[in-house]
Amino acid sequence: MASHEVLNALEPLVCERDRQEFALGDTLDIKTGLILAGLTFLALQSGELIHSGLPLLQKIVQYISVGSLILGGVFAALELRPSDYDREATPDKYLSWLEEESRKVSGNPEAIAQRLTNGRVERVIERINTNLSVNQRKSQFMVRSFKFALLSFAANIVTLAIRLFS
Repeated sequence: MASHEVLNALEPLVCERDRQEFALGDTLDIKTGLILAGLTFLALQSGELIHSGLPLLQKIVQYISVGSLILGGVFAALELRPSDYDREATPDKYLSWLEEESRKVSGNPEAIAQRLTNGRVERVIERINTNLSVNQRKSQFMVRSFKFALLSFAANIVTLAIRLFS
């Protein structure tokens, strides 16, 4: 493990990254919610276009749009499903761990402080890695949902353009 001075310097940076990684999950959920709202609008638009009676080519384009909407909705739902983020332990858990560690070093305050810093930095790095993998999965689902929303949007624009210029 790194020296006490290095860990003391590293601790605030690691803790900040931990907070950022935890907050990123909320950001991804908000963005996916906006994509889901767009998918809903596009679904209503596609429904109206299909219901209005389209020629075969435009119906095919709209069926592509509807398929994209379904897949985009599925990926949005997968992104929005609840995730278990690893969070900071409650203070009572730290206190019990600290009491146990202080018995090992027989009351040496410097050694106790070193163990606390070591343990905390190790645990924060583990949390960052756990939450990073959760956010990478959520991000992949959000990107896929967005791509299908974009495909549906393009299909609807094509249908509207054909209707406008024919």
